[in-house]
Amino acid sequence: MERQNFVSLWIGSINDDESLSKYVELDYNEDEGDFLPSQFLIDFDIDIDDLDEDFIEKVAHKKNCNNLSELIGGCSYDSFILPRFENIIGTAIPEQINAAVLLYNFEYDGREKEINDKNYSFKFIGAVSYV
Repeated sequence: MERQNFVSLWIGSINDDESLSKYVELDYNEDEGDFLPSQFLIDFDIDIDDLDEDFIEKVAHKKNCNNLSELIGGCSYDSFILPRFENIIGTAIPEQINAAVLLYNFEYDGREKEINDKNYSFKFIGAVSYV
């Protein structure tokens, strides 16, 4: 749900940045003039009306990352959010992780859900304040 000054984080594995963009970006239906939910929103049961597409940040690395800092370092508010997410999962992350999705001004309700598709896998980590 929408919540100012919070960011929700998902980590996972995907082929490349282009695949991640296709997975996360909203589609636009020109005939009806509406945005359609991305597969990411569908997978995690997120209502498209609960977020602003301008506050979606995503990153995909060519190689797997060994730690959270390597994965999301350089993302918005990283100096605030890295220690907070590390308190949730520690500094090391599971093997085979090369991608992250961050939704700002959004606090996911914490449903434990992991998506494993043949082309990608993602897991919700948590939501923290970024201020």
